[in-house]
Amino acid sequence: MDNSYLLIRAMAKECQGVLRSRATLNRQLPDAMQPKHLIWMCNEIEKHAEDTPPTKLNRWIGYIQCAILAHGILDLDGLKAMFQQIKSDHGETAEDQEDLTDHLDPMSSFEFDIGGQG
Repeated sequence: MDNSYLLIRAMAKECQGVLRSRATLNRQLPDAMQPKHLIWMCNEIEKHAEDTPPTKLNRWIGYIQCAILAHGILDLDGLKAMFQQIKSDHGETAEDQEDLTDHLDPMSSFEFDIGGQG
């Protein structure tokens, strides 16, 4: 049985906790990146985790993390560490975790393969 929705729910809850606990905000960011909207996104992820494609939910989690970074709430290392315990609790291996965070490393040779080139 695929329990990825449990992991995604836990990630949304963690994001929500980080957003609620920090007062440092950048009011110059658009409304869609303000905590009120981000917390709404976290709630929607938690409510609809089982009936929404995981790829969409992961994009939303990535967007929320981007906003957390833009507000200066966490830095890249903080974002990398943000879900460590949650992933471990849900049986993700260190190899899986690296695959999920390699795009956060500015020294990584991470590349997109968008196809259709040739």
